[in-house]
Amino acid sequence: MKILRIVYDWPEPWAGLSPHPYELTVSQANMGHDIIVFAGRWPRSGVMQEPKGVMVKGFLREPLKGTLSLTSSVALFFYYLRWRMSNRPDLIHAHGHFAIWIYLYRLFLKSIFKGSDELKIPLVVHFHNTVEGRKEKLKSSGKSIDPISSFLAWPLASMSDRWAAKVADALVFVGEDLKQEAEKYYNVDVSKSFVIESGVNGYLFRPVGGEEKEKTRRDLGLDRLDSVIINFGMMVDRKNIDKLVLSLKYLPDTYKLLLIGPGNVDYLSDIDQLIRNNQLNTRVIRGGYTPYPQAPIALQAADIFVLPSEFEGTPKVVMESLSCGVPVLASGFRLSQEISGLMYLDDTSPEYIAQRIVEVLESDIQVDRGKVHFMYSWDNRAEELEKVYAYAKEGLAKQKVIREKDY
Repeated sequence: MKILRIVYDWPEPWAGLSPHPYELTVSQANMGHDIIVFAGRWPRSGVMQEPKGVMVKGFLREPLKGTLSLTSSVALFFYYLRWRMSNRPDLIHAHGHFAIWIYLYRLFLKSIFKGSDELKIPLVVHFHNTVEGRKEKLKSSGKSIDPISSFLAWPLASMSDRWAAKVADALVFVGEDLKQEAEKYYNVDVSKSFVIESGVNGYLFRPVGGEEKEKTRRDLGLDRLDSVIINFGMMVDRKNIDKLVLSLKYLPDTYKLLLIGPGNVDYLSDIDQLIRNNQLNTRVIRGGYTPYPQAPIALQAADIFVLPSEFEGTPKVVMESLSCGVPVLASGFRLSQEISGLMYLDDTSPEYIAQRIVEVLESDIQVDRGKVHFMYSWDNRAEELEKVYAYAKEGLAKQKVIREKDY
């Protein structure tokens, strides 16, 4: 099958969403699919990854913050129209808001020209968040929304969500809570909605022996007797990294915190100031952007991964930590499956986070890596998508029969 994937994040850099569609694409290519990727592309961002059997076309990412729908997505739309004059995919799989104008184009065709060849190509839309759900959670937690997001980027992204819900032949959500948000805010058709949580590369993310773990700790300036907490990923306000830092005040000095990942400049500056003001400089180790293939090194050195977030889809780093044998303490989402080693935070106050960290580490909880690998491998995720694709194609076939009967 010839699949066109439309996604905003694609490596390099290995940031944000990019490992998710990349790993899915690799698994689908290994299944024999012919895949073309239209992807957002930061300038001077390194070598664009093109797995075997995959062609990637990059588009310059938003030149001004918050203008995705008015810049990059417009360029994508007109390129897509030209590309379609000589190309016809068997299925389109779009992730998020990058394809906003393709959704509107299909909505337009659906209203005036239902027999269009464009509408005969199944469209699957992948939701990694819902804009309205994100806004509601930020407001309820007292977090501010910057003016560009509030008045430009998010209203357009919300329209994209609504249009996608109307024109897609199947919808994929990375979490049950996101599916419920889409039902609440966008009145999506439940019969065409599917939940497929994030996956993990078990060959890349695996535990290491004590000697290798000790060496990594020494390289990071940590003692083998330290209790090492890690948070890995984009450092933004909604993830409450500040509260995680403050939790150290309620923990013995042997508890150290690894913060690995890029983030908002102002927020990172606030975190650094918080560390200095609370004399935690010797207990917090900061690291910036780390390419996905090197991500396991830091995770393998930790004793526990903590994510006190306001909201998430299904954080891939949670699955990666579990795959490395590192227990997880997190909030902002729930997996559909119970996994030994994954525990949830009912509160994100620094005192409570500290209390739960001690409880988890003192209980010596073991991670059920077998279940993680069996149920959450990217190959498994790709197989789940096959069912979604079959549903989308079957739905279009039924519509064709109905149109022919009407004719």
